[in-house]
Amino acid sequence: MAVYDPDLSSSVSLPSLEAWETVPAGPGTAPSLALRRTVVHRLVASDTLALLAAGVVAPLVVSAISTNPASSADRLGAVYAFDVVMVPLFLGIFALYGLYRTAPRRISSSLFSDLKDLVHALMVSGFVVSLVSYGARRLDGQTDLSVGKVAALCATGLVFVLVGRGVSMGLLGQRAGAAVPVVVVGTGVMARTVASHLRAHANVRFLGFVDDNPVDSGDVVLGGLDDLPELCRTFGIGRVVVCFSRTHPERTIALLKSLAGQVAVSIVPRYYELITIRSNVEDVYGLPIIDIAPPSMSAGARFAKRFFDVVASSLALVVLSPVLLAATVAIRLSSPGPVLFRQLRAGRLGVPFEMLKFRTMVVGAEDERASLSGLNEVDGPLFKVRDDPRVTRVGRWLRRTSLDELPQLLNVWKGDMSLVGPRPFVVDEARAIEGWARKRFEVRPGMTGLWQVSGRNELSYLELCRLDYLYVASWSFWWDLKILWQTPATIIRGRGAS
Repeated sequence: MAVYDPDLSSSVSLPSLEAWETVPAGPGTAPSLALRRTVVHRLVASDTLALLAAGVVAPLVVSAISTNPASSADRLGAVYAFDVVMVPLFLGIFALYGLYRTAPRRISSSLFSDLKDLVHALMVSGFVVSLVSYGARRLDGQTDLSVGKVAALCATGLVFVLVGRGVSMGLLGQRAGAAVPVVVVGTGVMARTVASHLRAHANVRFLGFVDDNPVDSGDVVLGGLDDLPELCRTFGIGRVVVCFSRTHPERTIALLKSLAGQVAVSIVPRYYELITIRSNVEDVYGLPIIDIAPPSMSAGARFAKRFFDVVASSLALVVLSPVLLAATVAIRLSSPGPVLFRQLRAGRLGVPFEMLKFRTMVVGAEDERASLSGLNEVDGPLFKVRDDPRVTRVGRWLRRTSLDELPQLLNVWKGDMSLVGPRPFVVDEARAIEGWARKRFEVRPGMTGLWQVSGRNELSYLELCRLDYLYVASWSFWWDLKILWQTPATIIRGRGAS
């Protein structure tokens, strides 16, 4: 074992690189590599079927809405044949955009992660198909693929590809043993935080920690760095996540280089609290440098976010009105008291506002909080009891499904809240937030946010503050959409709900 000491770095003996480079890809590593190949094969197969289906449906849609359907139907056969021939072109452009390369390398499998690249790839494919169609029409005069038909093909293709990938990845996730075994290199507070995030993913099976000099914290330590190659073979480990360790970095680097290509390796960077999705990696003559993006939102970004909130909350209130009515009736019939629970929360710039929720507790529950202080399960100024005796039977179901938060759509529409943002703290809890964590008050609190999709009530107070800071520092409209996309799955899994 070796404890990293920068002052003694020159005297630390490193293991022979040859000893690590000869580690064979044993039978234990085969399942993870095979699973990655299976992911690629399934994606290619589902995309092929989706594009073939789009090639059949899109011309029918255009023909149905055409002002001269009979004329359009005359050449459907030629259009079908042309669409089928173009499928390899679409697949090739998908591959150029990395739609088959990046998915197996991710820890999280999400359709949303590839949505932007998929849209771009379809647009480029549509442009190329238009050029090919124009050239074919000049040669034989048979292929009639107008701009409208190309647009219909791409739009239909987007729908079919998303559905196909969703079904394909869903079936893959249901396979026995499909979850990838993962270990974390390092121990301590940060390693446990990383492990908590890994456990949140259905496609990850967290096994334990690997460290030469582990922190005595009761963590499951499988062995030291010397044992990692054998652990990979024995347990079929598919990914190694490198956290902070007291082992000398050069020793860790030598080992990871030897495992590269056999096992996927991910690294949690130091000063990760300052790195956001808007940070850029710059190459300085072979040295990768990460910049720190300015943690602020422009006036244009604020306007776009508010405009989306107003439009989306208005539509949601109309669409979800039957659900709101049903919840109202259920609360009325289940327990005496008002339907809505009103509580002061800290909004933007710390200004208090009255947040609305469906009442899930008995009347007078706040008066009983002091007597339950010994049952509090979270740190910091927060208060949370998992099996709170004050919660009604209907209220427990509303909380588990997060339907109790739907009245907050009115807060969003009024401008007190946003659809996505930091967690809305009670005023007394918000006053205890100090220093860098107060940056969360630069934006409106959200109905959902990073705190929702990252663990909800399972997160520590410090982790909540870090996620809120990260959200403000990294805001983008695309990220808001991604969080909204991930929220329903988080609610369905019920992780961190109380």
